[in-house]
Amino acid sequence: MLRLAYTIIPEQPNRRAAQIALHRAGRLLLCEATGLNLKKLEEQLRFRPSRKPYLPGGPFFSISHSGRLALLALSGEGEVGCDVEDLLRPLRCEEKIREKIARPGDENEPTLSLWVRHEAEYKSGLPAGQGVLLRPPMPEGYLACVVCEKYSGEFELQEKYF
Repeated sequence: MLRLAYTIIPEQPNRRAAQIALHRAGRLLLCEATGLNLKKLEEQLRFRPSRKPYLPGGPFFSISHSGRLALLALSGEGEVGCDVEDLLRPLRCEEKIREKIARPGDENEPTLSLWVRHEAEYKSGLPAGQGVLLRPPMPEGYLACVVCEKYSGEFELQEKYF
């Protein structure tokens, strides 16, 4: 089964502190989901040439963060990629992005929606359009997309507090 978890970090004094807190929150979500402590997780993590982290022997996972939200997608069935975006974050060069990533049928889709799809597909490592695409509900102000290599038709979504 696909498992999704997110956490919202407290307000931070500056952007760098927020980035550090979000990175740690993503790792803590993965620790809780795998049962590994942070030290063991860091020892076991490996990185593909694309810089995507993985755990030898699984499970497959993807972490994304934006604004104050960190999101984890975890699957024992196959590759997975996720992306989340803060709706208040401005998207730069929107027209150029749209030209580059839009597909036939995307005419009425907001550019940010296309962007999270594109990022989730990229993070999954699957060719564009080849995975199962999900748009899980997120807290107000956030938009997310998950792309799975294999999907049983069910997912679990949990909010976590650290």
